[in-house]
Amino acid sequence: MYKNVLNNVKQLLSMEVKLAQQTLMDGVTTIEAEEFTPDYSVGIVTPDGVVPMPVGEYTLANGDALVVEVEGIIKSIAPQAVEEAMPETNHPAAEATEPVMAEATAKKVVETVSKETFFAMVEKTTELQAEIERLKVELASNIPAATPINHNPENEIVKDSFQFASKRERTTEDVVFSKLFKN
Repeated sequence: MYKNVLNNVKQLLSMEVKLAQQTLMDGVTTIEAEEFTPDYSVGIVTPDGVVPMPVGEYTLANGDALVVEVEGIIKSIAPQAVEEAMPETNHPAAEATEPVMAEATAKKVVETVSKETFFAMVEKTTELQAEIERLKVELASNIPAATPINHNPENEIVKDSFQFASKRERTTEDVVFSKLFKN
């Protein structure tokens, strides 16, 4: 489990992770894992990438038996041995340990999946932040500069004169001046 997390961290830091490959007994299918030991992830190499190995027992080209109980996780790997018929006994201690082992394996898988999901989200967040910064720069370069306001001295504003009304009566002088200064 911690080995998978270490691999994810190495991949995020762009460190080289060397994977081992082996061929199954059919001679065609190639599988890949960092190490062919229990609790490491294992996958089938396809042209589209690596696919998690389905649950089951597989025989490798060298004769070893590979057991996968949880998709993509090696349960055990051992040399192929001749099966001997052993009498089956009901042993309460053996029955009690099976659910604990299944629960522990399930916990490991859930933890691995949650960590992989977390690292994938961190990677996407980083990519999104880079995209946001790129769009900000692009938007800033597309906004035209504000045009300055210039004073136009030729534009004169004509004001109408206004004469306040007076409470006094008009005198002869007022009448003469109004006729003289009238346009």
